[in-house]
Amino acid sequence: MTKEKLNSLKSMHAVMSAGGKRKDYRTDGYQNMLNKYGTYRDSTEHYHYVEEDYAMSPELTKQYEGNGLFAKIIDTPAEEAMKHGFNLNVLDEGINDAIMEKLDLLDYEEKFATAIKWARLFGGSVIVMLIDDGRNLDEPVDWVRAKNIDELLVFERAIVQPDYTSLYQTYGDYNGLPGDHSKFGKPQWYYISSITGFFKVHESRVLVFHNSTMPEVGVNIEYHFWGVPEYVRIKRVLKETITAHGDAVKLLERSVQAIYKMRNLAQLLATDEGENQALKRLEVIDMARGILNSIAIDADGEDYSFQQFSVQGISEVIDSTCNMLSAITQIPQTVLFGRSPAGMNSTGQSDLENYYNFIEHIQKTMVKANLHHLIQIIMFVEARMGRIDNMAEFKLEFNPLWSMTESEQANVDQTKAQIAQTKAYTAQVYVDMGALDPSEVREGLKSSEEYQIEDLIDEEAPDILTKAERDALNQYKMQALTQEQGGGEQDPMAAMMAGAGGAPEGQGNPLEAMMGGGNPEEAQPDIPKRQDKAKRNIIKRIFSR
Repeated sequence: MTKEKLNSLKSMHAVMSAGGKRKDYRTDGYQNMLNKYGTYRDSTEHYHYVEEDYAMSPELTKQYEGNGLFAKIIDTPAEEAMKHGFNLNVLDEGINDAIMEKLDLLDYEEKFATAIKWARLFGGSVIVMLIDDGRNLDEPVDWVRAKNIDELLVFERAIVQPDYTSLYQTYGDYNGLPGDHSKFGKPQWYYISSITGFFKVHESRVLVFHNSTMPEVGVNIEYHFWGVPEYVRIKRVLKETITAHGDAVKLLERSVQAIYKMRNLAQLLATDEGENQALKRLEVIDMARGILNSIAIDADGEDYSFQQFSVQGISEVIDSTCNMLSAITQIPQTVLFGRSPAGMNSTGQSDLENYYNFIEHIQKTMVKANLHHLIQIIMFVEARMGRIDNMAEFKLEFNPLWSMTESEQANVDQTKAQIAQTKAYTAQVYVDMGALDPSEVREGLKSSEEYQIEDLIDEEAPDILTKAERDALNQYKMQALTQEQGGGEQDPMAAMMAGAGGAPEGQGNPLEAMMGGGNPEEAQPDIPKRQDKAKRNIIKRIFSR
């Protein structure tokens, strides 16, 4: 052990024995005593996280009212999540139309978008459903007497107080609506202090929107139940972004600094009236500069000049603050600032893809469950009142967020046309080699515009054969196979062509009946040649299996 290390251990032992603690003691890492790196005097070693203060509702409201950038951060994702609509995937068009008409009467799109906005702004919000069931708002919904949903009312978290003394304590507490989920651990009532008055509402009449899910440990009770307001997470970055833009304008104003030189200025300022004389002279010069755009100075005792400062690098600083704000809000700069994407991949496609993933997350966490519950209630009430036949199974799916432009749609149509042309060439090859018949291709085109050529070969004979013809062919095939298993080596097709096995009573050879004679090559004159060939190909395929 070296002498320096021994002295260091003795010193540390003395400090620990005295009840102290060596701040510069480290279990691993590097230290540099010259620049204090890694020691307790290193400024980078003293960073520690300090939580933001609780965001008061008045402060959030003021920011939303007066800060346009912050208001755009709150509003844009909420509006994007609702404006594209959804599909119910209900087979009965009458039920689908009735549900969508009722949702439009309730103005669900605007109500849900507002609820998402208030959830992002305050951390949470609720929609109160005014259900006509003959009961008060503080009573559970009587589904047997429910007649209609009259209106949807949106309230922000700032004026909503959950009743934490009435939490459901039993798993399996339901509202009574079919398909409803358990309310375990959720409050039974909410107190709302609105400008319209103070009232108490039962949770069966409420749709709750949470901005995020928080852990139970070390979290404000309001954040635990509702979620964290967006302002808490973006406060520092939002301030830096706005001040960076403002400071850039100030730097442009000060990039050219006027310099005035006066002889014996220091001696003049030492006198009683010297300061006033100097200020008056500066006022005269500034006034002359602002009004006359020319300055008159003493040629011997004064000098007036300008010094220009470089503003290089300001745009990079502003861009870095914008990038950080976009990263935290998950809103690309093309949407947030309306600027064109830049960089090696200047299309901005990846940014929009990440943004749409964020919007889909909002739809899944805030909208889907609440909208599904509302549609379920509407369908239940409409069926009970006889306005629709019955309740139907539905699967809620949001429409795609991306809408193609005319040029993009034209490119898609062109690609589809090329694929169709390739399929047509492939079908022609199959027809020429005898694997397919033209009638089969026509049947495939008739059944669907999107078809696979390999799927055109159906296991059953197409409609070109009648049922009697198909039955006769199958019967003769079975007879031919039976004779072959009994020791004969005659080919089924040959047996068919020769009428092997004997025809059923009252019937002749089905091939002969179809083609108009014993010779299959001699077709009846009234049978088109193409149809005649198609029938023969069908018979060959049946007997070749």
